[in-house]
Amino acid sequence: MKKLAVLRALFPVILLTSSIASAFDLTKVHNLVVFGDSLSDNGNTYAAVGLPKPPYYNGRWTNGYNWVDYFTRIAGLPPATAYLKNGGTNFAVGGSTSELLGAQILVYLATVGGKPDPADLFVIWIGGNDFTAGIQPNVTTGAIGAELTVLSLAGAKQFLVIDVPDISLTPDIIAGGTAQVQAAKQFVTAVDTQLQTEIPFLASLYGVEIDLMDVNTLFTALVNDPSAYGFKNSTGEAYNPSTGHEVKHPNVYVFWDGFHPTTRVHKLAAETFENAAAAAAAVPLIGVNP
Repeated sequence: MKKLAVLRALFPVILLTSSIASAFDLTKVHNLVVFGDSLSDNGNTYAAVGLPKPPYYNGRWTNGYNWVDYFTRIAGLPPATAYLKNGGTNFAVGGSTSELLGAQILVYLATVGGKPDPADLFVIWIGGNDFTAGIQPNVTTGAIGAELTVLSLAGAKQFLVIDVPDISLTPDIIAGGTAQVQAAKQFVTAVDTQLQTEIPFLASLYGVEIDLMDVNTLFTALVNDPSAYGFKNSTGEAYNPSTGHEVKHPNVYVFWDGFHPTTRVHKLAAETFENAAAAAAAVPLIGVNP
């Protein structure tokens, strides 16, 4: 009950910090098409190179299903399975930076003859790896904007762009010291601020619907007050890939390893995305033509 109360309190914040409350009706969406990195990859990297290995779950960079798996079930959509595994609609690849986003989208466009289904919902969630790769914030947002343009001009009509969570709160970044933590926080702030400006401009320019989903608000609240969501640990990792040590009850942890969240966090994120999308659809949009 406490978790539900906290989530209800966060929904208005998530909606208000979205750059545009696009009212897509999830009951009319045909498929979820996903582009991104390890936060969304549910088997592409494993199909390509056999990573990650157990106890990572079935090609996912966590200890169970990830948010893509949960979201399609909650929203009543067909599963968005890994493209390299069985020809599905999830093109996300672990380790990807924004500079590799275009390659994912080129592969997708090749599978549909360059003509996206306008009733599909296209998700872009990328940027978390850009900081450690030394990519500047404007390059990250520029790549996201460029690929939104490519998809829009090809015929895609509805998008969900998810902002970059505060990676400065992850055990891996914290282990790098204060300077790295501060640099990571500045990177995330710059990318997310730029997206808030860029997204509504692109939506207006191309006449498409784009939701900028603020996952960072949820993630920060979760790390700062884990008990409010039923977690016990938001500073350590449940599994250490270097030593192979895994705690007995990983799902009371926010972090599965030093960078990726546990499956329980993924489920919470999926629930938040679905509820926020439903709430946005119920809000009359000012200045948007019906």
